[in-house]
Amino acid sequence: MAVMNRLFTEYHKNVLQNKEAYLEEYKRVLTAVETSPAKYKNKPVEFLYQPMFLSQEDVQRFQQLTTQLLGILKKVIRQYLEEEAFRKHFGFSPLLEKLILKDPGYSIDIPMGRFDIFYHFNEDFQFCELNADGSSGMVEERELQYIFKNSLAIRDLQEKNTFTTCELFDSWVEALLINYKEFNKEEKNPKIAIVDRFSSSIPSEFIEFQKAFERRGYATVIADIRDLTYRDKKLYYKDFQIDCIYRRAVTWEIVDHAEEVQDFIEAYLEGAVCVVGSIRSQIIHNKNIFSILHDPLKTPFLTEEERRFVEKHIPYTVVLGSSNKELIAFAIANKEELVLKPMDRYASSGVYIGRDFTPEQWEEIIEKESKKDYLLQQLCRIPKLPMAMFTENDVDFIENNYIIGLFMYNEKLQGVYTRVGRKNIIGSIAECFTLPNFIEAEKL
Repeated sequence: MAVMNRLFTEYHKNVLQNKEAYLEEYKRVLTAVETSPAKYKNKPVEFLYQPMFLSQEDVQRFQQLTTQLLGILKKVIRQYLEEEAFRKHFGFSPLLEKLILKDPGYSIDIPMGRFDIFYHFNEDFQFCELNADGSSGMVEERELQYIFKNSLAIRDLQEKNTFTTCELFDSWVEALLINYKEFNKEEKNPKIAIVDRFSSSIPSEFIEFQKAFERRGYATVIADIRDLTYRDKKLYYKDFQIDCIYRRAVTWEIVDHAEEVQDFIEAYLEGAVCVVGSIRSQIIHNKNIFSILHDPLKTPFLTEEERRFVEKHIPYTVVLGSSNKELIAFAIANKEELVLKPMDRYASSGVYIGRDFTPEQWEEIIEKESKKDYLLQQLCRIPKLPMAMFTENDVDFIENNYIIGLFMYNEKLQGVYTRVGRKNIIGSIAECFTLPNFIEAEKL
């Protein structure tokens, strides 16, 4: 279990001492969340009436560790761009490699990312995933922060404490514009498109970002990437000429369905439109980056200090292949300590944790997935905390696993996103609850 800080203890005490009031407040908060823009696949986001409390020291530690990691990742990106032999380690298709090598027209390689970590409230932490392609969760965080801030949970604590929260919308507008101004120094009022591949209705988060751009005076549309047209060296959505794209369409869908998005690809390769983020973020988004970082023969450019950081804070990872009989035998024999992950999917899709299966099931999974693009990874030590779990008539404090996402805008820490659950996988395909994050302000 992680070290539970003072504010968790105070909150739990407040709940137990005034249970009836908190049960009523939970119902009010539940209604507020249901009517807010905090939606996932058009349904209200699942949450716990339990804030995640962080200190200034925690935030400073996040800033330090992300700076260290980015220093390593930027070296990897430079190596990929400059050395053809190094590119072969990634196994990208010719089209993807071509898109990655295209200069996006601005100097930031990772404009937006969410780096997920298992954090034990001390120097003990491990990066679980690096989401640098279609990162999400901002609207959930903002709405829950606002609703909780005006609820009994925080009001009671504010009698003795002061909190700050993260801002994730206007700050992204500013970050995107910095990149656009580097791309095009002359255009002062770019027309912006938020672009993805939609299978149903538009996510509420996109609408909130559209509002943020429009508040700053920038005409903004939300467009399906398949509906873009490239003519006369300009990219359009219907009759709307696009100067800058906030790309939410994930790379593997662009590449796998290239025939459907040829206009976007052509405009990108010809530099006709500014795309934030660029396709080169795929270098570090692909989960294979962890296996490459752990291989000293592939990364001789890392310093000894950087190598120690990788060994301590990034779970050991190898590519699982059906021809490596020794590795397959090891995987089958050590299921309690291993996790199987696809190289490039999202929302925890296709992830298997050995201890969740019987030996027979695990062996079958290993034999089956070793024929695909899968990685075998050391299972991280997942942190746990007792969390308030309310029902209509009662509340219990139940141990939950948690994972913290660190939002990076233009390679700087901008915010925090916390998810919890009682299962080993914490993601949208399993039980998963979102918590708002409240940072204890420094005392004057």
